[in-house]
Amino acid sequence: MNYQIFPLFFMRITALLFFLLAVGLSFIGISSLITYFVLIGIVFPVIVSMHLHRLNEAGTALTLTENTQWMVYIHGFPAQEQRSVLKNPCFFSQARLRQFFIYGFSGKLCLQIACIAILAHDYANGGNTVAALFVLACLLIFAGISTRALYCVATHQWQCETLTTNTGSVWYQGFFPGKEGRETLFSRLV
Repeated sequence: MNYQIFPLFFMRITALLFFLLAVGLSFIGISSLITYFVLIGIVFPVIVSMHLHRLNEAGTALTLTENTQWMVYIHGFPAQEQRSVLKNPCFFSQARLRQFFIYGFSGKLCLQIACIAILAHDYANGGNTVAALFVLACLLIFAGISTRALYCVATHQWQCETLTTNTGSVWYQGFFPGKEGRETLFSRLV
């Protein structure tokens, strides 16, 4: 049984500290990091999940889920909760799988570039120079990670695995190879 202390967005303490830093920076005129958290941490995963749900209903994608049990505390009272977590989506062809992730990483990169543009606007309106440089470095690192993932997908530097369902249909899912095992394309996207 898992126990939830923080909201889902803050499952890692580093994400919570980074978010608190972003809130602090917003008080000195740098709001692009908060915008990044809202766009990339909330809006983008919801849009991707809704798109996958629509593709699943149309029969062009297969969404794999994993059920987890959680113990949450609502006003101090424990409540058991079961969640269905989206794992790695599968598609009917390798080309469609690649196309989905190219579009996904491109969209994420566009949102990250928009956050850099917001940072430029914040700085032009009198934002703190040191804070703006720190945020620019963070945003460039995040954009670089997305650019690298987009490059790897576009140049076929990823692994494809087939999954056969009980009905005999064949689906394809993608992974990035790594030193510590494979990482799903979906986990890198969201």
